[in-house]
Amino acid sequence: MSTDPLDTPRSAAVEELEHLGLSAYAARTFVALVSLGTGTAKDVSEVSDVPRTGVHDAIDELHDDGLVDVRHSSPRTFRAISAETATRKFEQDHRVSILATALARRTVSSSD
Repeated sequence: MSTDPLDTPRSAAVEELEHLGLSAYAARTFVALVSLGTGTAKDVSEVSDVPRTGVHDAIDELHDDGLVDVRHSSPRTFRAISAETATRKFEQDHRVSILATALARRTVSSSD
């Protein structure tokens, strides 16, 4: 990534997003889009140092996860959902994961 003052917070955000299950390219793409607001694959690639082909794959992943809106223009443009909405989504996904684990344990305990 570039050597601007945002590198440290961006790096921390990318690490957290990877910890939450995003691929490295998807995490870097999402962080780039949050800072850009809206951008093309070229814009995102320049900010994130993700190759353009990697940006397209990352956008597909992020779109499937509900984290990015895609505008089918020429060229296609992308917009990340707000950081606040993304945070709520990850919190909800985490709670669902905890519930699923607890229910699975209960099912195993009940069958003993």
